[in-house]
Amino acid sequence: MESASIGMLGVGNMGYPMALRLLEMGLGITVCDLDSEAVGRLCEKGAAKADTPRQLAQRCDLILASMPTLDASRTVALGREGVVHGARLKVYVETSTVGNAGIQEIAQGLRDKGIGFVDAPVSGGPPAARDGTLAVLASGEKAHFSFSRPVLECLAGKLFYLGERPGMSQVAKLINNHISAAGRLAVFEGLAMGMKAGMDLQVLNDVLNAGSARNYTTTDKVPAAILTGTYKFNGPLSIGLKDEALLVDEAQRLGAALWLAPRILDFYRDAAAAGYESEDSMKAFLYIASLPPSGGNDQKIGDSP
Repeated sequence: MESASIGMLGVGNMGYPMALRLLEMGLGITVCDLDSEAVGRLCEKGAAKADTPRQLAQRCDLILASMPTLDASRTVALGREGVVHGARLKVYVETSTVGNAGIQEIAQGLRDKGIGFVDAPVSGGPPAARDGTLAVLASGEKAHFSFSRPVLECLAGKLFYLGERPGMSQVAKLINNHISAAGRLAVFEGLAMGMKAGMDLQVLNDVLNAGSARNYTTTDKVPAAILTGTYKFNGPLSIGLKDEALLVDEAQRLGAALWLAPRILDFYRDAAAAGYESEDSMKAFLYIASLPPSGGNDQKIGDSP
């Protein structure tokens, strides 16, 4: 595959650092996004530009998509100006987290036009995208995965192949995000409690890292975003809200019991209603720290219904 035949559709929170990584790996890419400023910055670094997803699919054999919502993923894939209408496109890789049902819809729409599809959500956030150390969870026909593999390996610290059925990767990614969210909110609750007790947050976080509470939030997110006071690390809280809702829906479809997830979803909804939906998810710590002991509701996270 010639490097010039690679497209990046969506250069936002995750797509932008992935595009930078591919450019720095010496791959010629064409980018497409409604954000002309982000596209312009990438063009200054050597990327080409396409004005629409359809145009991108006229120029590229392989396209990686990174979209913030299922509606956006549907539109760029199957809409009037979607990649489904591009004559050159061979394989489309969806790196977004949109849920199993959404992936099946997109995969089938592309399959009907003879376009290969790989379900490949990524984990690790913008820093890992920038460094090429993402966990990439891929599923799809082996031939389509093999076609996209050289590019995915440029982005991945670890590349997993979960099987030939698209959607398996979505389920794995939603489970991953749920467990990450549970750990993150537990850390935020603990730090807020320690702060109200008069503890130094850095010392308390060092205690957590020295013991069994150590996780990605304590090792990376707290030092970078809370102790510095920037409260900026990943994407907006709305992404966590979307992913937790998708997890709950998928669990209902599978008949899987959940206890913690509905309460995390309630927390995200409460925080969004309080004005944090478009804020960086790290500001959930500020929201937790501002709540009265009841958590602002009759029922706290973790209480029985």
